[in-house]
Amino acid sequence: MARVVFAFNGDLESRLALHWLVREEGHEVLAFSANLGQGIYLEPLGELALELGAVSAQVIDLRASFLEDFCLPTLQADAVYQSGCFLASALARYAIARELVRLAEEEGAQFVAHSAASKGNDQVRLETAVAAQNPQLRVLAPVRRWPLRTMEDKLRYAEKHRLPVDRVGARQLSVDRNLWGVSLYLDELVDLWHAPPDDVYQITRAPVEAPDQPTEIVVGFEQGVPRRLDDREVSLVHLVSDLNRIGGEHAIGRLDVIEDRLLGIKSRELYEVPAPTILLAAHQALQALVLSRDVLNWKESLSRRYGELVYSGQWFSDLRRSLQNFIAETQRFVTGDVRLQLYKGSCTVTGRRSPYSLYDPRLASASNQEFFEDDIQGISSIWTLPARLTARQRQVARKEDAAWTAP
Repeated sequence: MARVVFAFNGDLESRLALHWLVREEGHEVLAFSANLGQGIYLEPLGELALELGAVSAQVIDLRASFLEDFCLPTLQADAVYQSGCFLASALARYAIARELVRLAEEEGAQFVAHSAASKGNDQVRLETAVAAQNPQLRVLAPVRRWPLRTMEDKLRYAEKHRLPVDRVGARQLSVDRNLWGVSLYLDELVDLWHAPPDDVYQITRAPVEAPDQPTEIVVGFEQGVPRRLDDREVSLVHLVSDLNRIGGEHAIGRLDVIEDRLLGIKSRELYEVPAPTILLAAHQALQALVLSRDVLNWKESLSRRYGELVYSGQWFSDLRRSLQNFIAETQRFVTGDVRLQLYKGSCTVTGRRSPYSLYDPRLASASNQEFFEDDIQGISSIWTLPARLTARQRQVARKEDAAWTAP
């Protein structure tokens, strides 16, 4: 019998996996459930895990550390995967993996286990994250070993062993929710021409149902960390929760995208990300005000790579950590306020201010004569020198080509 720390979220697969580890494989299972802001009461998960055979079970509140240690660095990197994945699910797996490793080391367990789908990205993220933190730990994944291939197989197994499972409806809707966003997958949306039904969304209104009057908010940052909403200083958990509520009311952050999964397979993904959408717009607006052009250009190129690393399971990699050091340096002067207008699905920056602003209205004005004409002429002459030299050389070459004859 091996001692196993199991990440238990209460869905059908995790219930079957916990029972399988205990009854079919004879392990001593310590169940752990993470509170990442799923929007539901999670305490019953502990009782359920014990009923399914776990020797102990606990629900651990990871909301603050999830936002501060995983979501915030990603925001500061301006990292979004491809056209609209704000990486909420990937970041949640890293928070869970870190807690799995901590608990395993604390409990003297040599194994950790999960119930992530065998065809999905999450199994790679979890297992890579565990290996990067403690290579001695072994990972058990019952979903890759059991013979339960279809939904009917799983339900028959649950009925045979009298396991407490929720009734499965006709619509197969998968919801993965945390404070940073909601990922939705609906089986019936295999035809990309069909629009998603409005009733699948969890935290956002449709734009046509949003208020007819816009709402203005002000987000305040200190060294790249959002700390204020309007005139209130709030914790990151409360700020993100408030932005999800306000943004959801105004239909902010609904996304329907085609994305490349880890192995390059294209999939249709539905997301709801009100808070990250608002915070990213505010953060980028403030950075544009306080960072130089060269830093912004480099950071933009690195943001894409950062997003790819997070998506592909490389949170604990040396490259991601190294990029984070550069990003941390860029955030030293990202302090100030950004005003945004929320209206029927649009999030528009309408004002920004910072004590470290690089904007000078005297220099920005087209009618200003701050630069003397002689200085401007000198700059223009130097700037155009390469173009003039190239054009002159081409003219000489064309003349020589016209006069040239083969020997």
